[in-house]
Amino acid sequence: MLRGCQREMIVLQTRDSALFECAWFVLRQEKPCVGAEDMLAEAERIVAEGGRGDRRRKRDGKWPCFWLGLFCGAVFFAIIWLLLRL
Repeated sequence: MLRGCQREMIVLQTRDSALFECAWFVLRQEKPCVGAEDMLAEAERIVAEGGRGDRRRKRDGKWPCFWLGLFCGAVFFAIIWLLLRL
């Protein structure tokens, strides 16, 4: 979400990408003092990485945590149930 009325942006028109027509980058207010060429190179690097399927790997890491939490909850419930039956 953009806040404020004055933000610096880089608009990058891409010709090589099959996914992106143009990309808008909103610069941080506390941006380091770098040249325009460095900012443009960083923006092009981000656009080049955008077509990869990295999202899939991030989602797969959540399943072991889900199953571990489910198992711990079931064990906790079983212990409480056994203690209440005594």
